[in-house]
Amino acid sequence: MERTRSLILWLLLGVAAVASLVWLYPWTMPLQPDDWTVNVAEAEAIGLERLRILGDLPEDPYVTTTMDGESRWELRLRSLLGERSAEELRASRLGRALLSWEVTVWEPAALVSAWTYKARINVAGETLALEMRVPPDEELPNIPADEAVRRANEFLVAQGHDLALFDEPVVRSREMENRTDHTLLFRDRDGVFGKDSPYGLQVTFAGDRLTGVRTYFDDAERSAAQSANQALTLLGQLWIFLSLPLLPVIGFFFLRRYHAGEIGVRRAVQVFLLVGVTGLVSIVMGSHQLSSGWNIGVLTRGQINAVVGLQLVLLFAFPIALMSFLSWSVGESLCRERWGKKLAAFDALFQGAWANSTVARASLRGLVAGVVIAAGLLISARLLPGDAPLDSLIGPWWQANRWFSVSLVVFCIGYGAYMEIFGRLLMVSSFTTRLGRWVGVPLAVLLGAAMFFPPLIMLPLKWSVLLWLVVSASFVFLFLRFGLFTSLLAQVTQMVVVSVLPFLASADSWQQLQAALALAVVALPFLLSAKFLFSSREFEYRYEDVPPHVRRIAERERQRVELETARRIQSSILPDLPPRLNGVDLAHAYLPATEVGGDFYDVLALDDGRLALAVGDVAGHGVSSGLVMSMARSALAVQVTFDPEVDAVFRTMNRMVYQTARKRLLTTLSYALLDPVRRELYYGSAGHLFPYRIDRRGKVDTLESVAYPLGVRNPLSVNVRTARLEAEDVLFFYSDGVVEARREGSDEMFGFERLEDSLRRHAPEGPEGLRDGVLADVEKFTGSALREDDQTILALRLPAA
Repeated sequence: MERTRSLILWLLLGVAAVASLVWLYPWTMPLQPDDWTVNVAEAEAIGLERLRILGDLPEDPYVTTTMDGESRWELRLRSLLGERSAEELRASRLGRALLSWEVTVWEPAALVSAWTYKARINVAGETLALEMRVPPDEELPNIPADEAVRRANEFLVAQGHDLALFDEPVVRSREMENRTDHTLLFRDRDGVFGKDSPYGLQVTFAGDRLTGVRTYFDDAERSAAQSANQALTLLGQLWIFLSLPLLPVIGFFFLRRYHAGEIGVRRAVQVFLLVGVTGLVSIVMGSHQLSSGWNIGVLTRGQINAVVGLQLVLLFAFPIALMSFLSWSVGESLCRERWGKKLAAFDALFQGAWANSTVARASLRGLVAGVVIAAGLLISARLLPGDAPLDSLIGPWWQANRWFSVSLVVFCIGYGAYMEIFGRLLMVSSFTTRLGRWVGVPLAVLLGAAMFFPPLIMLPLKWSVLLWLVVSASFVFLFLRFGLFTSLLAQVTQMVVVSVLPFLASADSWQQLQAALALAVVALPFLLSAKFLFSSREFEYRYEDVPPHVRRIAERERQRVELETARRIQSSILPDLPPRLNGVDLAHAYLPATEVGGDFYDVLALDDGRLALAVGDVAGHGVSSGLVMSMARSALAVQVTFDPEVDAVFRTMNRMVYQTARKRLLTTLSYALLDPVRRELYYGSAGHLFPYRIDRRGKVDTLESVAYPLGVRNPLSVNVRTARLEAEDVLFFYSDGVVEARREGSDEMFGFERLEDSLRRHAPEGPEGLRDGVLADVEKFTGSALREDDQTILALRLPAA
């Protein structure tokens, strides 16, 4: 019932978001042309037909048609909203020139700079510009200025312009080497910006040849607008090439985890192909538009298309495909360790398992969230102080294709997958794993906002930054709350929805159809799985569905849990000794080489005031050694309770080890009985390193006692020795991991000589100072080398007299 209520709320939210978009778009984009009736193919036909007014077109010409938006003009017009109505501004000469198609004609093998004709047709089919290129060194007859004015007037009237709408033309002449060129400026009398920013029509002559007409605008605030556009251009270049410096960083983590067996590449290869192929297709379809501003002097226009397309494949499409490959490999392994279910719907997508509620719910949430984010972008664009130009929605290249729905959707799927796999799966999973959720999530939001920009740019850019932070946080939330497929579909949906809104709002049926097709593709996952929305059928992983590296991770995690459990059990067995027992100061340390160690120690206070001291070492380290150690330590505690004498302890301990571990796991033991009142020590050693005695003068003596290790022979003969101690004498018991510690990359060991020197220096500091000093000296000697064996220390100091 709770799930049904939630899904119904999502459906209602989707309906509300769609209704909001319909209402918000005209409010957000008040200068959207209301008579957009011409698509790219029609604009090209109109342009070629109108250009014949200037002269004959070349045979078999090379023609490109691209869309161009005058965002600078739009921002200036927006500043007048309130003073003038949106209808009036749209109808102005600048308003009708905000969006236009540029048709350029070349000779078949001409260089880029050697274009022959250019036409600019606005989205209503009106001619904004007709231009013919005349080489600057071509010799032509001259005409007087008044003749140029007469011919210009006749030309404009023939093109349907009302000269009463313009002031008398201003003539500017320029002396060329072989001719005189004239430029005539017909200022529009209804100048919405006043006398300081005139605009109108510009007619040009090369000698006596009329070479064109176009809209001009002498904007008094051009420098500020150019600065904003420069920042936008730099941002676009950053967006294209940002993946290149990140590749080595992600590659390092990939190689490290791949060699550790924590990464699989089968699904990563599929992701690479998805992102790479979609990037390649979108670049091929948009090569004309993408290379429109390029000029490589020795190349023709067609050759530049190929060169720019190849560069973008190598510098953009391939890098983001490789980044997606690496990001999926590393991010998936991290995500499955913590949040395996966040990949369920995405896995189902790749397996073609659509018939379940897992995919249906993820699709619904992603689709609705994408529409909600798109609506939020429009609201922000209107409420924030900045402005969002119309051409910032239309996109970088797909509008120049007749089938722009294909290039738009293909690009959004590929780049959206890259953004979510790198920006969410990898960054969120890795940052939260290493830094925790409270630091990792905000960091992922910040980096996501800096690297991935929503399909709506606000000028000045400072307002875009605020918007990008909110959008980035939205996608991080969707990933953490609902999983990767939901955030990915939301990303693709908001990109497509925002980009197709201008085409849906146009009056051209073909463009409306293309926009509808793009939306239908985005909604396809939900349409295919909608009937399972309220079903109880979930996508469940079968064993064969789980990638091999995930099985290895699961097995490794199982082993880790078992080892951690064994470590906790062992830690509970080993005592946490107090700083003083029966008047004797104590300090101890136990540093296992692995999760489960083989060393053990104990100090037991007896009823008669004596202390039973023991340090032992089971050969090796790991689970098997830890099991024997646990038995040995337990047996020691039981034996000391019944009979703590040295002989009895060694007999019992040897019998236990001999019957359980035999010779497979040799065990050494150093055991002593200390009487702090009489200052006597009874001790023995079964194959263990001899303990040390350090007196108040700093003299270091070994307390020798030789015998076989426990479990080698039964019975075992141990040489029990007695030592007379003095007040404040220090006793030091240890395991061989201390003296056998090695330098990194060397066979040199810490050794007895360095240990004895350390004991002399640190014994006056008391048991704790001695323990810490010895361990510090060992660590300084070994550097960053890993411990090869367990290190155990037990230090005691007798009371003063």
